Amino acid sequence: MSDWTQKLKVQHLRLLVCIGEQGNLSKVAEIMNITQPALSKWLSSLEEDIGLALFERHSKGLRPSEGGRLMLEHARRLLNDLERSREDIEQFKLGAQGSLLIGCSPVATDCVSLALLSLIKDYPNVHVQVVENVMTPLLQSLISGKVDVVVGRVGGKALQLPLNYRVLYTEPVCFVGRCNHPLATRDKISWQDLLEYRWIVWPTGTPIRVSIDNALVDQGVMLPENYLESSSMSVTVNMVQASDIVSILSWRLAQRYMEKGQLAMLPLPRIEQKGSVGVFWRKDNAPSDALLRFLAHLTSTSAEPENADNSNARQ
Repeated sequence: MSDWTQKLKVQHLRLLVCIGEQGNLSKVAEIMNITQPALSKWLSSLEEDIGLALFERHSKGLRPSEGGRLMLEHARRLLNDLERSREDIEQFKLGAQGSLLIGCSPVATDCVSLALLSLIKDYPNVHVQVVENVMTPLLQSLISGKVDVVVGRVGGKALQLPLNYRVLYTEPVCFVGRCNHPLATRDKISWQDLLEYRWIVWPTGTPIRVSIDNALVDQGVMLPENYLESSSMSVTVNMVQASDIVSILSWRLAQRYMEKGQLAMLPLPRIEQKGSVGVFWRKDNAPSDALLRFLAHLTSTSAEPENADNSNARQ
């Protein structure tokens, strides 16, 4: 069997990704400015060369086979790597000392900020981009090569991905409200006190939401019926500051907001369900100097005395 990779061109990778996204050869032919017969012939020839059906035909078009999903994953990564190469060369010509694309979940913004401040002292001309999102799309972007590193909550499914990871710290979660919230002046409050107010919580399935859901089960209580969901830290904090709404944050992040006079930690005992914040990076790429230095700074800035023993790495 011939080496089919020798026949592949960048345009072929784009065709594959477009087919995977559209699931319809007619639409792909129109988008990519190619005739449908030529597109169909090319796809059949590629599948024959590989010895694998990449797409399954059904009444509404095409859907990737299991092997096709693997092929699409590699195609997207190659295209992202090519785009990254173009951007890196342009930045190099402008004097940049390498580049780093960072995916950051809202819960990790404080440790990422501190690590970045240290990084730019080491590499004053490094080109850095930070993308904030929840963990699932960030980890997908990491696998596909759109970002170099992801910092955020460590959940069970994340640990099953083919990625390096390091736990930075582990901590409980707590409730917060505005600085002059009625509950903030009390010495002690109960779960029933909290249920009298509207909550804004992280979306279902996120690691911090799993922690609070488990804590509620332990306490035999349920979320208020009119609770809100938000994956935006800015929206959550703004709503809490402007109303009597309460929310749940990691203990460390809540402390930082409290120290700045922006939020109050409500006097409910620490929730025993703990969450870990960690950093993920790809196994199939040798880390750049900038990434290695960023990882080192993340570890040092995250390791406070009470959780310095949680900085073990697993690779």
